[in-house]
Amino acid sequence: MAASNLSTGRMISYAFDMSQRAAAGGASGPAAATGSAASNGSAPAENGPGKRTKREEMARYLLEYLLRDPKARKAFCQVIAGIDAPATAFRTSSRSGSDLFDLEAPLTSGAEDRIAIKVIVDGTIEAGAVTAALAALPTPASRLVLLLPKHRKSSLDVKDEHLIRTTWAALAKRLVKKDSKRADFWRLIGEFGEDAPATSVYRAVSPRILLDQDVVKEFRSHLDTLRLVAAELYGRPVRFSTSRRGRGAWLQVGASGTGLGVEFDAVEEGSPVWLVGTRPHRSHPLNIGALPDEESRGRAERRLRGIASGERRHDDPTYAPSVPEFIGEPASHAMEEARALLWDVFDPQMLAAAGFPLVPRRQPDLEPDALAVRLHREGDPRAGTFLVSVGRSKNWTTLLPRVTREFDGRTYIIQAAKGDTAEDLVTAVHGALLSLATKP
Repeated sequence: MAASNLSTGRMISYAFDMSQRAAAGGASGPAAATGSAASNGSAPAENGPGKRTKREEMARYLLEYLLRDPKARKAFCQVIAGIDAPATAFRTSSRSGSDLFDLEAPLTSGAEDRIAIKVIVDGTIEAGAVTAALAALPTPASRLVLLLPKHRKSSLDVKDEHLIRTTWAALAKRLVKKDSKRADFWRLIGEFGEDAPATSVYRAVSPRILLDQDVVKEFRSHLDTLRLVAAELYGRPVRFSTSRRGRGAWLQVGASGTGLGVEFDAVEEGSPVWLVGTRPHRSHPLNIGALPDEESRGRAERRLRGIASGERRHDDPTYAPSVPEFIGEPASHAMEEARALLWDVFDPQMLAAAGFPLVPRRQPDLEPDALAVRLHREGDPRAGTFLVSVGRSKNWTTLLPRVTREFDGRTYIIQAAKGDTAEDLVTAVHGALLSLATKP
């Protein structure tokens, strides 16, 4: 590709098209080389399904596009890989090479020595996968370049003389200086790699709403309603789910199979508590809000026991409960704003992007005194597990998140200062997790 043909618009369009093709199972095959003018193979996604996130596919093809330029390749090999002899062409796959790499190239035409690239943006970082990629290098002179966000650099404990670990930010900074004619391209790639997995929370509400006593009381009352519904209809506790991909925090019980379950989510028709089904998708209101007294609680129990006595809800996809009048007190707009903010705090994708995925099959139950998720630090089993929670007391005084290291109980309470945004709150939670994971 001639240098004059480079354009940020073409680069973004190319990366988008190729990442879409990869997601559909038609990513380019061995013909996809940076030394060629076009890529038109139809091989399946090289690393198999689920091994790259959408953002990582995008980053991979942004980099592949720029490395088509000989001078960009030369600068990359010299500055990042520390190799004077430039690679002849980077490929997204190779008939003879490993499928563990995102990009690879021979160091000289026809030679067995390789420079391989593995990109991390918001996907998992596993020491075993990096070790396997290192083992797949064909010769002792080959090198593996691992690109990852700077806030995740310390989450991988792999040391090897063939591994070159650098951040997207460092890549951009060094190559903008070395390869100034393509500075805009390197800067775009660096910013995408660093900022794409960053916390993206856009809410007008201030985190100080979590200090409002009326909101605290109302939120807890609706959680009490959820626990009542779960007990009457399912006889099982509620917890955050780890089984749904592509969705935010999901507090539910019984909704992962073919029958109807119950979830606590966005307020509609006065309540965050709804009956939902996933196969097929359907939702039904229960018309039960916060229950301030024994009379309303008794009415709610009778309604729920009536629903529980029927069998159709388990296997009839056309079933819809009969729920006439609304029982209890409907949820306020302020309560919904607080719930949405806390769901950003509990969001499994954002937590995983910060290096702390949810622990599968070991999520804590919703208790009268606490709502929580359990996390572990990616790539570091010695760090143990952590809780992000609200409550943790008999009498809830705030909804401010608490971050706890489970093995010793050390806890940070996240504060909400005047002027803080929702993104500030979520970022502070992620920062507290990292602090607890790295400090004694």
